[in-house]
Amino acid sequence: MRLVTSMMTTEEMIEGDISKATEIILSNFKNEFEIYKYSYNDRKYHEVDIDLFNVVFSKEKIYDDIDKLISTYEEIMKTLTLQIDFIAGNDDTDSAIIIYEQDNEDIKNFGLFVTNRTIPNIQPYYSSQICNAYVNLTHVSFGVY
Repeated sequence: MRLVTSMMTTEEMIEGDISKATEIILSNFKNEFEIYKYSYNDRKYHEVDIDLFNVVFSKEKIYDDIDKLISTYEEIMKTLTLQIDFIAGNDDTDSAIIIYEQDNEDIKNFGLFVTNRTIPNIQPYYSSQICNAYVNLTHVSFGVY
């Protein structure tokens, strides 16, 4: 199974920041990976995807694994000066990114959404001084069926 981490920013991420984020992710998930960087002139956000291969979440420990992801993203947020929103899901995060880019706060397709913002009328799964994490497994299974 593939685990996709999409990092959304208003400023383009420089290579050094992408490297730091990748190092933090790989320190917690020792998997093969690929990085994709998307910058579009007609869009408000820039996207960097870090795809990890052969990530297995078990039904019994899925929330432990999600907590590990949240901690990883929180560490990246502490390390980098950019404001980053994270969208995580299995295989692809395209539908969630389309919703995100429309500034639609309907996070039902996001799987895991980690941000420093507060989403109105939705209780975060996890909250700290650094971030709020919203989890919805209705449309994203993280490979657990």
